[in-house]
Amino acid sequence: MNSLPPFARVIKEQRDRLKMSRSQLAEASELSYPYISQLETGLRKPSRNAARAIAGALGIQVEDLERTIPGDTTDASQMLQAEQFSDQLLSGRPSARVSRLSVAPITSSLEVDGSPDARDDLIGDIIDLLEEFDSSERLDVLAEVQKRAMQRMMEQRDL
Repeated sequence: MNSLPPFARVIKEQRDRLKMSRSQLAEASELSYPYISQLETGLRKPSRNAARAIAGALGIQVEDLERTIPGDTTDASQMLQAEQFSDQLLSGRPSARVSRLSVAPITSSLEVDGSPDARDDLIGDIIDLLEEFDSSERLDVLAEVQKRAMQRMMEQRDL
């Protein structure tokens, strides 16, 4: 197994293949150099927007790049799936569709089946995403999420 997390390995190796510096990737993705550095060394998990921006800058399908992010880094099977997908992606098999079950939690947890475990997984994923924000911004982000959720519920009720 590689010492870098699958996501970090994919962005580093793809960036190297394209002969891009971290600075160039930061500029192309409109993300900061320190953030790119932290992602590439495995110190941070990407936000959904960051994954989308990096995928675009590196010419990778965002869905494919998201599959290299395991939902639970303590779950050996999820880590193995992410490693295997990153290997496939880096071997030149673009859009290698492993299976619908291997989609990273950023997208798969949105399909909540109503069970308490699924709800807990979704809440955990939301907390992970919130942690991408500076601590001084988290309450504002939560307030905005609550506002938008209420707007959607009201819209659905009116349909």
